Amino acid sequence: MDSAEGASTILVAKSLTDTAADPMRPASRRTAFTLVELLVVIAIIGVLVGLLLPAVQSARESGRRVSCANNLKQVGLALQNHTQQFGHFPHGMETWVNDAGPLDSQGRGGANMRWSWFVRLLPFVEQQPLYDQQWGYYSGIDWYTTNYCSYDALPGKATAVPMFMCASDPASPKVETGLGWPGNQQGFHGNYVLNAGNTSFNPTGPPSSAKLNGVVFPLSSITPAHIRDGLSNTLISSEIVLVPDARGTWDDVRGRYHNAIHAGAFFSTLYTPNTSVPDAFPYGLNTVPKAPYLETTTNIIVSARSHHAGGGVGAGMADGAVKFVSDAVDAEIWRAAGSRAGRETSHDF
Repeated sequence: MDSAEGASTILVAKSLTDTAADPMRPASRRTAFTLVELLVVIAIIGVLVGLLLPAVQSARESGRRVSCANNLKQVGLALQNHTQQFGHFPHGMETWVNDAGPLDSQGRGGANMRWSWFVRLLPFVEQQPLYDQQWGYYSGIDWYTTNYCSYDALPGKATAVPMFMCASDPASPKVETGLGWPGNQQGFHGNYVLNAGNTSFNPTGPPSSAKLNGVVFPLSSITPAHIRDGLSNTLISSEIVLVPDARGTWDDVRGRYHNAIHAGAFFSTLYTPNTSVPDAFPYGLNTVPKAPYLETTTNIIVSARSHHAGGGVGAGMADGAVKFVSDAVDAEIWRAAGSRAGRETSHDF
């Protein structure tokens, strides 16, 4: 061994001896993250999640809006098919809004005949068995002698039909009635309602609800020829926000299809979408910020509303087209689209 190799061996040995003799001396290789490094990693992950989450939520809402538009398109096609078969759009309801009865000499205006246009559309949305059940029940009643129609006995009333549900509404499907619990349940409530016009639903009392200027309203039989403003300029459908009922307390009738006497199956264009003006009708709950409510039996009205991000509602036109209408739509344009023959100047949304 020469002198250089000897010196090297001595240095290595001394280094090993020093390390073993000094346990407080830091090791030459770390085996874990420091606390600071760990906090930095967590912060970076948090930032990435914060950036990603809005994009995911936006994508989900975009998908819900597409689904909602498709539902409105299917409702529009069903209305077109009904019109082709019967020559007119469906009756909005067989009785007047908030009618106290009794039947008149022609069997109209009876307070018990409360089913809406919904049951008339069931055969055109691939729900023939449900239609047969419900129409069989209704047609088996003598409306001239019956004092009360029990919706507790209506077959299939709690059947939720997905085509009439907006995925953006956390309350949908709604099939339980609070005040009627556990008896006299009213069944399925949906998000899509039809255009009764651009005024309140009973401006001068119940009989006036059969003389509205929309397309589908109580006792209506509107044909395409009656829509002189043009099918492409006239609304026929839109959406509303559902309000969950509380068991044993009270009901909110918005979206109620099977007992529509309080106008839960219609909307008006008197106010713009998602207006801050409360909906007004006899039975409701003021528990959802997007759906303010005022109790009244006069000037009953329901406005178009939705939970869609960014503000606005889906809307179907009488020709079958579907649009998304912003909350910021011009009020006059929105009102004009609610009338079938107002001769207003045509404007696009």
